[in-house]
Amino acid sequence: MKTLLLSIFDGLFATTNPKEATTRSTNRIFITSTNARSGRTLMIEEETHAVWVYLLRSDQEGIDFEGFLCSVSDPLAADINPKDINKSRREAPLPPAFANKYSYVKRLRKRDIAVHWHKEYVTILIKRKVYLVMDLQTKTSYSKGLAKDGSYGKKLESTTLR
Repeated sequence: MKTLLLSIFDGLFATTNPKEATTRSTNRIFITSTNARSGRTLMIEEETHAVWVYLLRSDQEGIDFEGFLCSVSDPLAADINPKDINKSRREAPLPPAFANKYSYVKRLRKRDIAVHWHKEYVTILIKRKVYLVMDLQTKTSYSKGLAKDGSYGKKLESTTLR
């Protein structure tokens, strides 16, 4: 009976290649961090082409605002016009017009990412370098992986933290 139930479950929820699905799901980055003082929770999630950071609302019932951390596929290799993106930003590759030398992080791993909570902002580091600043007051994200301001967020300038 147990074997029968397992085979039904596998048949209903398995992809065409179960080994590929397992590899894909276990290698994706998913990190949560909760600030003990404020009770706010931050989620870092790897999507198909990029890693996004979501700051949840105080009631934990939804996303307050988000920020682009980096790309996990080379945006300069993609031939995409930002005006042609029909799907969600989270599912589409970063358009080359928004990319810079920091956008694409090769072989990014969970251990490469660190979260630092501050009173008025949160910083997310990749390999000990600040890649994203999320301003809690203005609900604005500043990313080192963006060449210019746009729908993905604002470009992180060296003066952002001053």
